[in-house]
Amino acid sequence: MSDHDEAWPKAADLRGWMTLLEQRGELRRLRARVDPDQEVAAVLERCDGDSAVLFEDVAGARFPLLGNTVAVRRHFAELLQCEPGEVVRRIGAAVAAPVPCHELPLDQAPVAAVEEDAADLLGDLPIPVQHERDGGRYVTSALVTVQDPRTGRTNLSINRLQVSGPRELRALLLPGRLAAIFAEHERRGEDLPVALCLGVDPALTLASQAPADADLDDLEMASALHPRPLDVVRLPGHPTPVPARAEMVLLGRLLAGRRAEEGPFGEYPRTYGPGGPAPVIELTRRWRRTDAVAQTILSGGREHFWVGGLPREARLLKALAAAGAAVTAVRLTEAGSCRLHAVVSLRNPPPGAAHHAAMAVFAALAPVKLVVVVDDDVDVFDDEMVGWAVATRFQADRDLLVVPRTRGGGLDPSADGHVTAKMALDATAPADRRDEHALMRPRVDPGRLRTLLDQLESPRG
Repeated sequence: MSDHDEAWPKAADLRGWMTLLEQRGELRRLRARVDPDQEVAAVLERCDGDSAVLFEDVAGARFPLLGNTVAVRRHFAELLQCEPGEVVRRIGAAVAAPVPCHELPLDQAPVAAVEEDAADLLGDLPIPVQHERDGGRYVTSALVTVQDPRTGRTNLSINRLQVSGPRELRALLLPGRLAAIFAEHERRGEDLPVALCLGVDPALTLASQAPADADLDDLEMASALHPRPLDVVRLPGHPTPVPARAEMVLLGRLLAGRRAEEGPFGEYPRTYGPGGPAPVIELTRRWRRTDAVAQTILSGGREHFWVGGLPREARLLKALAAAGAAVTAVRLTEAGSCRLHAVVSLRNPPPGAAHHAAMAVFAALAPVKLVVVVDDDVDVFDDEMVGWAVATRFQADRDLLVVPRTRGGGLDPSADGHVTAKMALDATAPADRRDEHALMRPRVDPGRLRTLLDQLESPRG
């Protein structure tokens, strides 16, 4: 890491992260006025995978807007203060060993500097229309924060939230912990109190994608990912603590028995997710920093992929270890939106181990429909090396596994509802031929490579 990496632990919030990016030239400011209707998304798409963008003047909004908060995958290693190859294990360790949060009094919490109870709590926010056929303006980065009534623990999630009025949002609730919590409240005829936390650091965003485990407090998992215990605060009228260093918190409730039309919206497979009746959130109050910065996540962008993909990779590591696989690395690929395609590397796999590992992946993550299994001499993060393994070690009549008509992901446009077909490619070298020259990658002894490169002349123009 560079010397500037120390900036992150000192603040451990979105502002500290922005400072670090700006010091390193990885945050670009746009001072010209932009239209929230697709212009914001167009700029973010152009800078996707390259840099964060701070929009200082979004038409009709009082607040600046940050997007592409995590622009490259290596940022997660810096964020979690570990080596790149250890990011997924670090996430898994946080799930296994959460850390209690540090509660601040209300008057010491930056997010509680300004309390607002206006007739319009959404109209002055920079909330974009991302795609030309979206159903409207969407909040895409808010952490939906609720209390699990079975355990009293806090659940975090990110849901697509369509603006439908000055105090109203419509929320897509896919099957999961939040949907189950809301269903339990509806059975009792009760609204569900929610807090929408806007402008949070990427470690908190990762925690929102933790496993749907009723015994896990997602804020405590986030606390374990931070360099020090997470600062939280209890806002009057809300049952759960919220991140004290968030930029803004909107309080409200999911209304029992109320549904309204939501969608369509451009989703992670880079196709439109369908619209339909959705639960309604009625907002009641807003808390914020004095100079709050709003945040958005580009749907179908790399930040969207990685924020959802890395915690799922941690689940895969755990599932593969439980299945007895000698796993060395896993990756959900960007080509599959970090949801649909996986690569797994194994150490000295015996016959049948590759397909066994693939079945463990399919069972652990329903949306995954393609798994490529490679030996540990192949870097799962190098698409060319993975393709080389398929080209030189895979035979379709021997190494292909097809699982027809099984459970898949709800947003896969090629599936029949939640029913899909899955495929595994065993691109490992046969165990009895692993030492044959014909199946080995030729290697070069680096020798004095670093010294020689230092003396290598630059090309002359």
